[in-house]
Amino acid sequence: MAQGRAEIDWLSLWHAEGRRAILWLPVLMGGGIWLYFALDREPDPRWCALVALPFAALASGFARRAGLAVLALAMAMTAFGGGFALAVLAAPRVLLDRVVIYGRDPRDIPARVRVALLAADRAQAPRPGQRVRVYARLLPPGEPVEPGAFDFRLRAFFARLGAVGYARGAALVVPGAPPSGPLDRLALWLARQRVQIADALVAALPGPRGAFAAAIVVGDRSNIDEVDAEALRASNLAHLLAISGLHMGLLTGLVFAFMRLLLAALPGGLAGVSAKKAAAVAALLAGLGYLMLSGATVATQRAFVMVAVAFTAVLLDRPAITLRGLALAAAVVLALRPVSLMDVGFQMSFAATAALVAGYEEVRRRSQAHWGATGGRRRPRLGRVVVLYLAGLVFTSVVAGAATAPYAAYHFNRVAPYGLPANLAAVPAMGLVIAPAAIAAAVLAPLGLEAPALWLMGEGIAWVLKVAHAIAALPGAVRPVPAAPEAVLALVTLGGLWLVLWRGRLRLAGLAGIGAALVLWAGAPQRPEVLIAPGARLIGVLGPAGRVLDHSRAQSFAAETWLRRDGDSAAQSVAAARPGLTRGKGWSSAVLANGWRLEVVHARRVPLTRLKALCRPQTLVVARYGSAHAGLCLYLGEADLARLGAVAVHVEPDGLRLVPARDPARQRLWNGGAE
Repeated sequence: MAQGRAEIDWLSLWHAEGRRAILWLPVLMGGGIWLYFALDREPDPRWCALVALPFAALASGFARRAGLAVLALAMAMTAFGGGFALAVLAAPRVLLDRVVIYGRDPRDIPARVRVALLAADRAQAPRPGQRVRVYARLLPPGEPVEPGAFDFRLRAFFARLGAVGYARGAALVVPGAPPSGPLDRLALWLARQRVQIADALVAALPGPRGAFAAAIVVGDRSNIDEVDAEALRASNLAHLLAISGLHMGLLTGLVFAFMRLLLAALPGGLAGVSAKKAAAVAALLAGLGYLMLSGATVATQRAFVMVAVAFTAVLLDRPAITLRGLALAAAVVLALRPVSLMDVGFQMSFAATAALVAGYEEVRRRSQAHWGATGGRRRPRLGRVVVLYLAGLVFTSVVAGAATAPYAAYHFNRVAPYGLPANLAAVPAMGLVIAPAAIAAAVLAPLGLEAPALWLMGEGIAWVLKVAHAIAALPGAVRPVPAAPEAVLALVTLGGLWLVLWRGRLRLAGLAGIGAALVLWAGAPQRPEVLIAPGARLIGVLGPAGRVLDHSRAQSFAAETWLRRDGDSAAQSVAAARPGLTRGKGWSSAVLANGWRLEVVHARRVPLTRLKALCRPQTLVVARYGSAHAGLCLYLGEADLARLGAVAVHVEPDGLRLVPARDPARQRLWNGGAE
């Protein structure tokens, strides 16, 4: 009897939640992609064939005939294995053909190189399509500055970026053949248009307003002042600079609404054509144009996929904004670019959108139940419309802020307590002033009448920047938080997805995952007492006042990363002046918490007698240019540092535990450890 009752309960649960099971498709795909990136070694591509087994069971109908449990398992395995296979296939080795550099193996020639040019006037900078000759220093993409920190090599690998560097002289424009293919010509034309539009906006709106306008219209953030950028970050308004879901949604939504009004105003409308569907097509074309004109960055591609799914649903007479549409968009993005799963932009944008869609879905359900019980809706008055708009704005900001806050804290080690009032004050200006004015300026520009629209756009931007600086100036506007264990992100994500994707009381189980993540974060182990940058170019030791740096003249990125992950907002110069290190000419030393000593030698020529004198028991000697040495100490010389990369030193009661960033056991394509 009890067994039969349990079976009935499971069937009831499936009937209640089964229609939402498809929402877990991108989640399972993401699980397979995550597994690929979590592996220590590059998997054999033949493992991808295993996805064919559950897929064959589904295609043949065997899983359906075998029962509900087998069917669900086969579907889950297919989605999970499909994500894993997509990630494997998205990481091929790239070989160049018909390229010769004497003395170099063709396989060592990078497909793309990013070079920072010497500061010059914007008008004198090279233009898209020009061939330049420049004397530059090239380096491999940067490795993590501590174990677990951001690994630029992974992103660079999937962007086919083989080297980065900086110019040591002015760039010389040299003659070059024009692009041959139609796609190359189109890409070059679009790049030139972006530069021309950015130049026009900077000229029409001098100062921060033009720089902000160029960023949100064509994705050119090169003119953004660092003071303004930091104010936007501190006020949680930096998302307004990135061309993402907000911008794409505003553009396509405004175009859709305007076209519907325009078509409705035409005498007789369009014979035999739905004004709603015609407006959806116009909005899709506008979104596609914005995608191409803005440079088609990953965030913009993701935003376009989401609006494309929404307007395609309109064309098919389906609800435009649903969790199913969002799940489809996420699955498409992951299928096209699996590495997106590792991007904070992907995580934050889909977290915010999923929370908003689920939240408004619940509001709509409750509203329909209420109005059904009270006899239907009444025509709202103007005051009610204003109240509903303000309530919707607050609800949107609260839900989106709560959904993205854990990801911002995890990746950037900072929270913005005043982000809600900042967004409430600034975001309406984007929707009511800046975006409509930008569209009007684009329409009026061919007639030479864009000046009033640009002025209005500039006023809206000025308000956003004013809000950002005012919020950033408040006490405690930015609160640093220490780095969290990797499991925290997984628990927050799974708990949030469980809370959003299910209905009924079952969804409340997601709160347990989120609570466990917060407990794990609060009880995270102490940060490494000693951090050694690659090549020992910088050393950081936890002292009585926080992490102290052995100097402040170089390696600012490493210092910034260490302090940020410590939950420390101090500047590098302040950290370098803290107590805890004894410094001398070419050396520094410290006493660690368990009594061990740290001895760092920076000098290029180190006498052997000096190393022998330092190499005592319970001592870690770091010799930046030191040769191999054997003694009673724990020794890291030049060859050891080159092999290990950045090193984190954890102090334990019985000694020291060294954790290298360049783990020999981790053999992946992007770290040069897999063939």
